[in-house]
This record gives sequence, C-alpha cells and structure tokens, in this order.
Amino acid sequence: MDDVYDIFISYGRTDSKDLVVKLYTRLTAAGYRVWCDFNDIPLAVDFQNQIDSGIEKSHNFLFVISPHAVNSPYCAKEIHCALHHQKRIIPLLHVEEIARTTWQSRQPHGTAAQWQDYQSKGLHSSFPNMSPQISKINWVYMREEQDDFEQSLAGLEQIFNRHRDYVEQHTHLLNGALAWQRQQKQTEFLLLGETRQNAEAWLKQRFKDEQPPCLPTDLHCEFITESIKNAHNKMTQVFLAYAQANAEVMHQVDRSLRRQGVTVWSNQTDIPTGEAFKRVVNRGIEEADTMVYLLSPVSLQSQYCQYELKYAVALNKRVIPILVSPLASATLSPELQSLQYIDLTDNVKDADYQLDESELIKALNQDNAYYTQHKDLLVKALKWKRQQQNPSVLLRGYNLRQAETWLKTAQERTTYPATDYHREFIQASLDHPPPASIDVFISYSSADADIARILNGALQSQGKTTWFDQESIAAGTANFQQEIYHGIEISD
Repeated sequence: MDDVYDIFISYGRTDSKDLVVKLYTRLTAAGYRVWCDFNDIPLAVDFQNQIDSGIEKSHNFLFVISPHAVNSPYCAKEIHCALHHQKRIIPLLHVEEIARTTWQSRQPHGTAAQWQDYQSKGLHSSFPNMSPQISKINWVYMREEQDDFEQSLAGLEQIFNRHRDYVEQHTHLLNGALAWQRQQKQTEFLLLGETRQNAEAWLKQRFKDEQPPCLPTDLHCEFITESIKNAHNKMTQVFLAYAQANAEVMHQVDRSLRRQGVTVWSNQTDIPTGEAFKRVVNRGIEEADTMVYLLSPVSLQSQYCQYELKYAVALNKRVIPILVSPLASATLSPELQSLQYIDLTDNVKDADYQLDESELIKALNQDNAYYTQHKDLLVKALKWKRQQQNPSVLLRGYNLRQAETWLKTAQERTTYPATDYHREFIQASLDHPPPASIDVFISYSSADADIARILNGALQSQGKTTWFDQESIAAGTANFQQEIYHGIEISD
C-alpha cells in the first residue's frame, strides 16, 4: 500500500506545535513517513475524514500529551478513532501543566477569576481530564528543559521498531477489511492465496511473555475468517445454533471464535437474500465440522433449534452445547442428555468467560482433523448423491486412499462415526475403475489456489474429470515433478 504512514501525530497546537515540527523534521529525515495535520490535509476537503483516514493508514498513533491536547475535543476524536481501530498508541509527555503567566500571555485580558475557573476545570493540567486509556500506557518523556530530546527520540524509534512486522500487518489488513466493509462485504474484496494464509498466521500469533503491541479488531477477525471460509468453498468449522432471545451471547461466542481464527456459520451472516431458508441452513450444517448449540429454555422450545440439532445428529456431527441461561425445569432433548456442556451461567468476572472460551477452543481443537475430514467427505458424498451419483465427483488417487484410511478409523468410533453416506460414497469410489484419461489438467499459481479449488469443483459438477494436484498427488511423493508430467500426459 503506497499511502501508508509510519506515524500519525496527534497534538495540541497551542502547547506543542514547535515540538511537533521538530519531531516531524527529525523523523522524516530518518526515513519515517509521518502524518501531521499541518502537512497532510488538502484544501477544500472534509478535514475529519482526512484525519480518520490518516489514522487508519498509520502504523503508530503518537499522542503528544499537553493540557491543550488532553482537553481538546478534536484530539479526543482522534484518540477514539485510534482506540476503535486498536492501533498501537504511544503517549509522549510534553507539557504537564501551564503556569498562569503562560495562560495570561494567551489571554491578555483574562482576570484572576477566569484563571481560577480555568484551573477548577482542570484545563491548565494534563492530568485531571486525561483519557484513561492514555493514562494506563507507559509514556515517553519529552518535557522541555527536563528530558534529553535525543535520548527520548531514540526511545521512540525503539518502540517503532518493536514488533514492526506485526504492527504493519495490522495496518494493511485493517485497510483491506475497511475496503471490504465499504464495498458491502463483497467476496471479490476478500483475501486470496498466500496473502490469506499470512493473514491467518498473523491472527493466530500470540505474545506469551509480553503484551501485544496492538490487537486485532473485530473487523480484522471477521475479514480474515470470511476469507478463510471463502477459500474452503464457504465451508466452516462451527455452525452456531441458537434462539433469537440468546442473540447477544451468540455474538459474543461468534467474536471469540473468530478471534481464534475459527470460521463460523450463523443465520445472521450466511443466508443470502432470496434463498430458501431451510435449504441454506441444511447446507450450513452439512458444511460445518461442529455444531455449537447455545442451550437455554428458549432454544429447547424453538422448533428451528430443535430441527437444526436433529439434522446435525442425523449426520453424526459433533455437537458442543453451551449453557447460556439456567434450565430450571426444562427437559433436555434425547440428543443433548448425554453431552457435557460448557456453563456460562456461573460467570461473574471477565476471566470466568475467558476460561469458558478456552474450554470451547480446546474442545474444538480435539481431533479437529477427524471432524474436518468427516465434513469434507460428507459434503462430497451428498453432492454425489444429489447429482444422481455423478462419477466425476468420485474420489481418486491420494484422496481416495486418504478417505479409505479415515473410514477405517471412523468405523471404530462410538461417537460421531461415519454415516451411510460416507460408506456408500467411498465404496463407490473404490469400485469405480480409474479413467483411462482425464478431461482437464488444472495448472495454477499458489497465489490462485482458492479459485483453482472452486474451478475444480465446478468442472466436476459438470461431469468433467480433473487432474488437480491437491487431489491427485499423494503426500510424501518423492518425485513431485514426475507426477505432474504424468498428469499432463493423461489429460485431454
């Protein structure tokens, strides 16, 4: 992105303009791109939009603390914007308070009573009205005639360079997410290929022994997980089943899951306008690894929730119940009676919810490879069935061998085993003779892997057999290039 900045400087002109000009000059000379209002707002434009855009596109938000800045409604808006976007905020203490002589020089006709009123409102000091979010962050000190400017500047540069890659990725992904949001969240604005994979790794990065320099916003999490979902043909890891009365808890669980990089299906985001509700819900359940069921007296009475639960159970889907309100005398359905649930009703502090969140993530990660393959094979089996047993959809090569191995494991399980759909589909694939030739060889760059998968599925649905490396080359193959040449040779 060409128009990004290393630093956005927020300050009060009355107290700190001279310092900010000096800072701007030194930082710019050192190679930093600095956004500052005296230099970056064109004429005849909405200045607030320009400021908001400058914050969005800056890796670091530098707030110069002074009485004027702390009490300025304009600076307050800038701080609010930086907090909203979870920017790395660096407070720099410049002026602690102004004396009456300074105030008098700015207010030549000011009276003693006006000065007292000014003081009583805390306008002379940086501390009484300071934003609590600014006050709790460690400051850089750059006070006139008290602190060494060069030493403080070196300290600032150390902060800019700390976790630099992570912070810069935060900015790039935020601007991609904002563009997606401003385009009504159209699919074409989602991340693809290696860019998406890097974003997923960024979202899952954890700082074990130190605080993160900045945090992903909810929009980051949604943007990245929707990109992951799009890359997997809209299939997800979790289907959220809930009653409308529990929508607030649903949103909380949804945010928690997305923050961990988990893809989620919910009826509020995944039912396109004009599509048959029941068919879309069925597809959402089929194409999810796990159903997370928000358990409450209302959901037990909901026909929709009970239908979703019964359909998931019929497909041998894993179900994880979360108790969101006391059941009192409500009777559990047979599908839920034997399941251990996560209990949110005993939460008092934020830390209690975080423990429950960790328990949910741990449960989802347990045997997750098995449940993902359970879903993938089920979706293919249902597709094969609905297309009147289209032989183009049958498994071949590496995928078939992998499915056969998975089925042996699934047959031995007492919980969430293979369905009849799985067994029939895999057996039909084993019985079907491999074709003498393949209709289409798909050649693609790794950056285009997402669309290549979609194209592969679309060709198969039209009765075409395809050679696609992700399905046709077994893991651990010694001569990858030779397998590709063979695929080209046998493809029409």
